[in-house]
Amino acid sequence: MKKIALALLVFSIFSGMLYPLLGADRENPAASDTVAVVAAEPTGALEGLTLRQIVSDGGIVMYPLVGLSFLAVGLVILYLLTLREKLIYPKAFIREAQDAAEMGDMEALRELCLENATPAAKIIHSALEQCVQGQPIDYNSVQDAMEDEGNRQAGYLWQRIQYLLDVSTIAPMVGLLGTVWGMMISFSGLESGVNLINKADTLASGVSQAMYTTFGGLVIAIPSMALYTLFRGRVNTVVSAMESACNSVLRRLANSRKNSVFTP
Repeated sequence: MKKIALALLVFSIFSGMLYPLLGADRENPAASDTVAVVAAEPTGALEGLTLRQIVSDGGIVMYPLVGLSFLAVGLVILYLLTLREKLIYPKAFIREAQDAAEMGDMEALRELCLENATPAAKIIHSALEQCVQGQPIDYNSVQDAMEDEGNRQAGYLWQRIQYLLDVSTIAPMVGLLGTVWGMMISFSGLESGVNLINKADTLASGVSQAMYTTFGGLVIAIPSMALYTLFRGRVNTVVSAMESACNSVLRRLANSRKNSVFTP
């Protein structure tokens, strides 16, 4: 819960940084007139910017950035909903599995694992496939099977949060592409045969597009990277707890078999 709260806090901080750009001044017409006057001054130019203006003046490169921002928000919501203990190793399932393992009832344990589609159930079921009813348990082969399936399930979790890291890597590159494109527009305007006023306008338009796309890429990449770091710690915690829970079931099953080979 602490990491989820930190993730929401970081996301709220960066959302608050963009609040002045969302055109909040439109709620009060009198305030809008005041801001328009202040925006004419160099020191208050930022108040005249809105998110719509940035997207519009940033050119076509801003649209992939907008798509990446929605993708990042969707991934964060998905991770908050899915990276939870009750969806990965439910405590109720672990308790029932431990009870069945203590009684040595492998058939009940198999049925319990088949009824649950959680990663923990798949790990325990892979270990049970190495066990034969009425025969001693080879703890080493069972543990190897559990470790292999555990690594596979942990890999799925790591791959899931990798997409957020990909967004944080791609966004600044797309912003850099917009920067290069804007500078190309600026220099092509300087090389053209238009008059000096039009050259200045073209230069200002190209430079502003370059800055807007760079700004957009960084605004997406920074919180995405920060949130990925938090979710990475969350996955570490969940995987460690899942491995511990599955090993506890295996130890109980081994201890319940009188003729089992158990070497902890």
